Amino acid sequence: MRVIVTAGGTEEPIDGVRRLGNISSGATGAVIARTFAEGGAEVLLVHAERSAIQGPGLERDTFITFADLETALRRHLRTRSWDAVIHLAAVADYSVASVKVDGEEIEHGETGKIDSGREVMIRLAPNSKIIDSLRSWSLNKAVQVVGFKLTNINDPTDRALRVRALLDRGTTDLVVHNDLSEINGNRHPAEIWSSAGPIVRTTTKNELALALFDLLRPNTDDWRAPENNP
Repeated sequence: MRVIVTAGGTEEPIDGVRRLGNISSGATGAVIARTFAEGGAEVLLVHAERSAIQGPGLERDTFITFADLETALRRHLRTRSWDAVIHLAAVADYSVASVKVDGEEIEHGETGKIDSGREVMIRLAPNSKIIDSLRSWSLNKAVQVVGFKLTNINDPTDRALRVRALLDRGTTDLVVHNDLSEINGNRHPAEIWSSAGPIVRTTTKNELALALFDLLRPNTDDWRAPENNP
């Protein structure tokens, strides 16, 4: 079984020292990638350049920006046949379209530094949804796609509606849902959803990784269950 796992968060440069980013560390994606590798899968971990991810036995590629991640996934999916993509990366909904300093537009990107004390206006442009294109890019049109939905909502009904909206787009086979308010230390509660609704509930990253392995692995005797290491 060949599996791509994406992990960590994209960052969009404003200048050579400043980026817009998010809080994703890539830790959960790293656990999932290692679990699949321990179970005998061929794993490519596509992770954020700044994520502190360790672990032997993994093929790797890195990204910084939304465009980097999109390019990497398009390339890998079009050059090899993959059985599953576990798309955990926290992808920016917006990229920097333009930057004005004291009312004048400047070239923005990964060079230079805007002086402190200046008025800065940043215009953002929406990014496309990478998860909606994964199957169309893939050599294997039957590739299984796992998406992730992180909410920060108290109402369980509203949470379920957000997960259902992702599933209803028809581009994912499974969706893993977490709510930020419930994640604390070693506790990492999650629900795995299919089109029929929630099918598995887990409480730690390791339990989640093992549950995904069990759901995605081929139904043969050749596959071993990885150890549930902390």
